[in-house]
Amino acid sequence: MILVNGDSFTSGEESPIAWPSLIPDTINIATPGASNDHIMTSTVGYIEDHSTIHAAIVAWTTPNRICISGKHLTPTSERRYGDIVEHVFTDWDEEWAWRRFQTHVSMLHGYLTNKGIPHVFVSTFGIPAGSMNGRWYWLDWQSEGMVEWMGDCPKGPGGHPLELGHQRIAKKINEHIRHLGWIS
Repeated sequence: MILVNGDSFTSGEESPIAWPSLIPDTINIATPGASNDHIMTSTVGYIEDHSTIHAAIVAWTTPNRICISGKHLTPTSERRYGDIVEHVFTDWDEEWAWRRFQTHVSMLHGYLTNKGIPHVFVSTFGIPAGSMNGRWYWLDWQSEGMVEWMGDCPKGPGGHPLELGHQRIAKKINEHIRHLGWIS
């Protein structure tokens, strides 16, 4: 079983299908709006509770999304969560957010490696080249993410991929994991 985790692009918000459903032998635990904190901890938690996972695909989100009391906040979340956003992001430090993101990626990479679980990390939104200090875990997709992969396909009102976008994302990932020998 391949574990897939991420945010709304991976959970399939605004679409009747999500790209993980187009990849053989997957379980999708993605959560709309998920922060990288949530993605990392829920991936580890699921693997600790389920011995059937033999590979993982993790779709990281923007580093400026954080989880507070179960709310996944970004600087533009105010209409959804109220003035907590204004208070949290008043003195927001982008450099801190990037370091924290790098820590999440390094920690999950180490965890999965130590568990012997092959993994691929992808990005919902393109992570700028060089942001990982030369430590890339998502191979040849260094500056591309799902937004770039879905291209000009139709999007839902919230900007999420619709069916064609999920098909394009799944095609890119299927090609890569087939090359890795995860699927035939």
